[in-house]
Amino acid sequence: MKDVFKKLSLFEAGKVLDAATGRGDFINVIKQHFKSYTQIIGIDYSETSIKHAQKLFPENDIELYKMNLEKLSFADGYFDTVCISNSLHHLEHPEAVFAELMRVLRPGGLMVLVEMYRDGEQTPAQQTHINMHHWFAQIDTSNKVFHRETYLKEELLAFAHKLPLLKTTIEDFYIPVDNPTDPVATEPMVKNVQEWIKKCESIPAAEHLCCEGHKIIERIKTAGCVSASRLLITGYKHKEKKHTK
Repeated sequence: MKDVFKKLSLFEAGKVLDAATGRGDFINVIKQHFKSYTQIIGIDYSETSIKHAQKLFPENDIELYKMNLEKLSFADGYFDTVCISNSLHHLEHPEAVFAELMRVLRPGGLMVLVEMYRDGEQTPAQQTHINMHHWFAQIDTSNKVFHRETYLKEELLAFAHKLPLLKTTIEDFYIPVDNPTDPVATEPMVKNVQEWIKKCESIPAAEHLCCEGHKIIERIKTAGCVSASRLLITGYKHKEKKHTK
């Protein structure tokens, strides 16, 4: 389903927070698909990622900051829209993060959550992506960086139903690729894996991780690698009730 993000074109996003923005991939989705927005603020705990994103988005209406997602430096109800994409698996304390995200979202504001899952009907190329992500998680964990493996679909659904949102919608989607082994797409992935293999070399007794990395490279070349299936979850924060005398 290529057009799942078209539903975002119905929303005037106003002031947008892109939490755990990483290198700013979802900022492009915000720019391309929302009906309008007045400002985008991206935050991430990684200074390296923020510096990279700042080079990609020099626009005056896009700001990027290094920030702890469990303690946001924004007033209550500061944002009209809050987004977090493909980052739930990086959150050691997701409940604490979402409590903060809900705090800075204005009453009636829009929450957007996107996250991949590992089960269900995945193509061989999608399974490569899942395997690669699990390998990344093992390396980060070995380096004492929190990174859990890909969620199960039912885990994401359970998490979504716990969020204090109204009019929640859930879209199950993937982005099909005509040729998942196209070298134009796979060569950058291979280079990325090679860079992560170098990280393995500094981990004591991590020969198995290096070996797994080389297996993933061979799988990318033979089966290809495309994004795993994902859920797009949207909902609205409760509006404050007006008290009458």
